[in-house]
Amino acid sequence: METQSRVLVHLENRIKTITINYPKAKNAVDIEANKLLLQHITESQNDGTRVIILTGAEGNFCSGADLASGLNPATFDMENYVKTYINPIILQIRQQNIPVIAKVRGACAGVGANYALACDMVFMSPTAMLSQIFTNIGLSSDGGGSYFMYEQLGFKKAFELMATAQKIQAEKALQLGLINDIIAEENLDNHVQQMAETLANGAYIAIQHTKSNLREATKGSLADVLNKEAENQAINFKTKDFMEGIMAFMQKRKPNYKGE
Repeated sequence: METQSRVLVHLENRIKTITINYPKAKNAVDIEANKLLLQHITESQNDGTRVIILTGAEGNFCSGADLASGLNPATFDMENYVKTYINPIILQIRQQNIPVIAKVRGACAGVGANYALACDMVFMSPTAMLSQIFTNIGLSSDGGGSYFMYEQLGFKKAFELMATAQKIQAEKALQLGLINDIIAEENLDNHVQQMAETLANGAYIAIQHTKSNLREATKGSLADVLNKEAENQAINFKTKDFMEGIMAFMQKRKPNYKGE
């Protein structure tokens, strides 16, 4: 495993695990950590990665921004910081077609919560907690929090949870539809790994286009989505994976997809 100062990255069998690594502050992120997160996520488009697992070290996902990193409100350009070091990470997770899975233990707060919510799937341990904690310290959301919470919950519930900085325990997060599932602590690593392997070894072009279609659905009209689905389906129709899927179905066997 290659160790960076605030991030660990490990690529094996086309699955890249990116681990935020600052345990003494529950994996709070500073400029260095955000640079590394963006670097490793962006590089995934060209290094053979088929699935990204985003997680945190030693029992926590990410507690948000590193408030102890010496930022002076009188001189620090917060707008530039958010636009330069946070927003590109969120956009990379959402806009590239590589599936990204958040594996969440412990604290998942502030911008850390929004890194998780930006992912395509989120699995939490039973004791994990998610919070748009910003108003507790006199800030409003960043990292797309207002988008993700409104997208899932609508205005009224999103405003309630964000304005009051509520701590959303795993069970509540599942009930609200903010996460995919709660997995027992001892099974979480294996569950997420198996999900990543399913995606990495599946009909990968079709899986990427599924993410593309859903992304279009979040912003477009039904007509736009229908057009995007038609465009992507035309590509899938000509892939070797499609032919393999048809043959496997007819021969009543498990398909052997190559992502081609």
